[in-house]
Amino acid sequence: MMECRRGKAVEERKLRAPHRYPNLTSAVPGLKLMSNRPIEAKDVQYDVKLESNTLSISKLTSGERLQRKGQDQVPICKRKSYIGNLIVIGASAGGHDALSKLLRDLFIDIPAAVVILVHAPLGSESNLKGYLERFTRIPIVPVQRSEPLRNQTIFVLPPGNSASFHRGMIIVGGERSPHGPVGTINHLFTAAAQAYRRRVIGVILSGLMKDGTYGLRAVHEAGGLTIVQNPGSAEYPSMPAHAMADLPVTFCLNLSEIGPALELLVRRETKFETGLAVAVRTLRDRTTLLVRLAEQSSRNPGTHEFLVEELALLNRDLSSIADLVKDKLQKTSEPSSP
Repeated sequence: MMECRRGKAVEERKLRAPHRYPNLTSAVPGLKLMSNRPIEAKDVQYDVKLESNTLSISKLTSGERLQRKGQDQVPICKRKSYIGNLIVIGASAGGHDALSKLLRDLFIDIPAAVVILVHAPLGSESNLKGYLERFTRIPIVPVQRSEPLRNQTIFVLPPGNSASFHRGMIIVGGERSPHGPVGTINHLFTAAAQAYRRRVIGVILSGLMKDGTYGLRAVHEAGGLTIVQNPGSAEYPSMPAHAMADLPVTFCLNLSEIGPALELLVRRETKFETGLAVAVRTLRDRTTLLVRLAEQSSRNPGTHEFLVEELALLNRDLSSIADLVKDKLQKTSEPSSP
C-alpha cells in the first residue's frame, strides 16, 4: 500500500515538472501528446493540462494569460519597440565635423532613434562610432546586419551600405556600389519614409554631389519633416544646395541650429517637455531665486548692487524676447495679400 502511494506521488511530481522528464509518455502509461516533438525545458513557460489522458500545451504568453477578456492591449506608444520619431541623417565630405557639432545639442533622453549614414567606399575601414562617442552621451550602435530600433539611441551604418526598415528593425542592405556610395542616402531616406511616414525627420548635411535630394522628397511626400544645412555654412555645399534647389525643404538652418531644432521637433507629438519648455521653467526658477537673493542682500551693498543689476539685465532681455514673439504673432495673424 505504501509503495502504491509513493508511485502515485512520483507520477504527480513528473506531471508538475514536465521539463525534467523529456520522455513524459513513458512516465505515464497511456498518455498521448498533441504534438510529436519531445517536450523540452523551454516548455515550462506553457500551461500544461492533462485531460482524458491527453497532454495539451497552451502557447499563450504569461501576459496574454493574465490579460482579462476584452481588456485592451498595451498602447503602441508604451511598447519598448515603439520609437517616437526616426531621424535619418545623411552626409558626405565635411560630414564628420558637422555631425560632431550637431550631436552635442541632442539630449540623452531624445524620444527618437537616430540613423547616420556618411558616404564612404564600400568595405573601407571606419571608426565613426568611436569618433562620435566623443561628442555625445547618447548610446551609439554600429549596425552590421540588423538591429532593433530604440529611442535614445544612435545607429551608424557600415561604409558603402544603406538600410531598410521592417517591423521595428533596421536592416543593412539596399543600394550599394563598388565604385562609390552614390544613392545610399536616397535609399535610406526613401525606406524610412515608407516605414515611418510622418514620424520621419530627414537631415542633409555637408557633402559633395546630390545624393539625398530624391530621398528628402520621399520624406516630404510622406508627411515627414526635412531639414537642410544652410549651404552657406556647409564646408561642402553641393548636397545641401541641390536639395534646396530641387524640392520644398521644410527648414534650412545653420549647423548650430539643427541640433536644438531636432530637440524641439521630435517632441511635437509627445507629452514630453520640449527643450524650450525646460529652459523657460529653469529660467523662471532661477529668476525667483535671483529675486530672493536680491531681497536678502541688503546687508552687503556690493552683492546687492550686483544682483539688482542682474535683474535689470534679465528684464531687458525678456522684454526683447517678448517684442520678438509679439511681432511674429502679429505677422502670422495678418491675412496674406492675394
